[in-house]
Parts: sequence; C-alpha cells; structure tokens
Amino acid sequence: MVQPPPSTASDQLSTTDTHARWRLESEDLHIRNRDLTVAHDVQVTIRRDDEVYHAADYRLRPGQSGSSVNLLPAGEYTVRASIDDAFAKTAVVRVSDEPDATIVLEIRDGSLRITDSVQ
Repeated sequence: MVQPPPSTASDQLSTTDTHARWRLESEDLHIRNRDLTVAHDVQVTIRRDDEVYHAADYRLRPGQSGSSVNLLPAGEYTVRASIDDAFAKTAVVRVSDEPDATIVLEIRDGSLRITDSVQ
C-alpha cells in the first residue's frame, strides 16, 4: 500500500491567497558574516513591549549567512546584538511581510551593523 506524502502548510493554502503564501516565505531575521577569514559568535535578543520574542546565540563561519522565516509577528522590535561577547549594539527595527522590513545583522571587519533591510 502506497501512503500519500505528508501534507505541508503550503498544501493547505488557497492558491489565490497571496498574502498567506507570501507570509510563509517572509524572512524576519537575516545574519551575515562578511568577514571572509574570521568566524564570529553572535548573541541576539529581540524584544517588543518588554517581552522577549527571540533570544539566541549563533556561530557563523567566515562568509556564512543565515535567516529565520516566520519568526516574529509584524511590528516594531528592539534588537540587541553583540559579536564575540563584545561590540553590543541596539536598534529599533520594523518587521513585516515587506522585503525592506527584515531584521538584518551584518558583521564586517569585526564590527556589527543592525538595519531593517537586506541590501
């Protein structure tokens, strides 16, 4: 007996519901290590209204990047991030389904930048 493949969330969406389909692919957090010879430890805390929505530690190899989708509901967040337990920065960033409303943490030459748009 052949079993059907397990369903996925995208199988359950209407093909005419573009907002839901886009939300499934929405990137909320993007981290890039642009240093090509140095690995970095990145510590991130994302808050809204004094509530922690996400806190994690990441290890990025030289040149590595990564992202999280559907991590946060749309809104304005305070992001605190540091690399290698130093260089802490804080920024207020807006997250939504729009491509220019994504939390972006970028490491370059040992420094950290927090923006709201993948460039």
